[in-house]
Amino acid sequence: MSVKIEGLRELISNLAKKEDDIIRAAKQGNLAGGKAVVEELKRNVPQSGYNGPNPQTRLVDAVVMSGNRTDKGSEESYVAVGFNKSANFRAHIPEFGSISQAPQGYMIKTVQATEGKVAKEMADAIKKVLR
Repeated sequence: MSVKIEGLRELISNLAKKEDDIIRAAKQGNLAGGKAVVEELKRNVPQSGYNGPNPQTRLVDAVVMSGNRTDKGSEESYVAVGFNKSANFRAHIPEFGSISQAPQGYMIKTVQATEGKVAKEMADAIKKVLR
């Protein structure tokens, strides 16, 4: 059985357009998922009551999200969520604890709470772009 395809150039150009739409949809999905994680992380970050002579930026005010990045090895697109440079060196102390402070595990709580929500937000964003 043989199949004759007419309009091969049109087919290739339509597939190329669809590929661009898929890449754009994936990037929009990454941003939507990242925003969900940022919101939850801001809710879970422990609040500091210190406002002495040299107060540092509170962790909740230092939560940031990157733009879309591409992994060089796998060519996958992703968004990084974390803390800015002024606070990232001390974000692990409330997470894992110290000699005088018990671990609070706010990062683990955030990951566990947002797994389903991130997938849903990403799927919704991808559906919007591809329609």
